[in-house]
Amino acid sequence: MHPSTLRAVMSALRAPETGCPWDLKQDHQSLARYLREEAAEALDALAAHVPGDAAREAHLCEELGDVWLQVAFHAQLAAERGAWDLHDVEAAIVAKLVRRHPHVFGDVAVEGAEDVLANWATLKREEKGLHGEEPRLLEGIPASLSPLEEALEIGRRCAKVGFDWPDLEGVLDKVKEEVAELQAESAPDRVEAEFGDVLFSLVQWARQKGVDPDRALRRQMDRFRRRFACVEEDAQARGGWEGRTLAEMEASWQAAKQVAP
Repeated sequence: MHPSTLRAVMSALRAPETGCPWDLKQDHQSLARYLREEAAEALDALAAHVPGDAAREAHLCEELGDVWLQVAFHAQLAAERGAWDLHDVEAAIVAKLVRRHPHVFGDVAVEGAEDVLANWATLKREEKGLHGEEPRLLEGIPASLSPLEEALEIGRRCAKVGFDWPDLEGVLDKVKEEVAELQAESAPDRVEAEFGDVLFSLVQWARQKGVDPDRALRRQMDRFRRRFACVEEDAQARGGWEGRTLAEMEASWQAAKQVAP
């Protein structure tokens, strides 16, 4: 009889005599790359997700299952050495969520999402203090974040202490200023620096606008791939890329935008 739970499957895969040779060779460090890859694939599925679309719903469900597998694998390794298991992982996050939501599970009153975020930040600082830590504002940002995600997190943290543009127009003015400075540069190192300034400013504009820049870029790349596939199919139908002019490819691209908006 096959096991019916993920925990049971992991136990079987790691069984010393009867388990899978590949699974038995793994440790926390060897699994790190798979956690990164599965998380990235889940983010791609989220970017392409359309609520109610059966195929995309199934794809997102599958990718989140792959992430869950990575959590269960690490928990299985810890259970084998008697440290903690999947139940402990769940218990820890349940305790943290209850502790950080006193407005739901306690008697703290809040007026909206901003109050919730403020309370969350305060409780998080207190938790770090209990562990003897002296957190600095920009310390503790995960090194595994993509540059876009890190830029967004830096902006969020600075905004919490008031180091931010007062309004969306101010950020947009900064973006325009940085673009102008980029256009004025010619030395490679300065062009790179100014380009970084443009990207960082754009991320902060997105933050204030309520746009997730990572999700926006993933969705844009998904659109580009679908539209370019139409351009490529058109080129192949006309004998291949050779001989196709930029004007002809642009016409194909505009037509593709109607098919893959």
